[in-house]
Amino acid sequence: MSECSFCGVIEKKQYPLCHSCGTLRYPVASKKPVSSNIQQKLKLSATVAVALVTPGAFIALAAIELNKRSRKP
Repeated sequence: MSECSFCGVIEKKQYPLCHSCGTLRYPVASKKPVSSNIQQKLKLSATVAVALVTPGAFIALAAIELNKRSRKP
């Protein structure tokens, strides 16, 4: 059972919002954080999809990647 800290109502199940007063309960747990690896893969696949449609884009992408790698120590 959870008790609302604002109005004091006790509920059987714990929800992110109080059903009687509507206040947000803290902390609200997120289900699953998006990892940076998934974001990188999505970014790469979107870039490749655009490069397939745009003529000459692979040359520009190769130049950008070479520039990124030359800056990294």
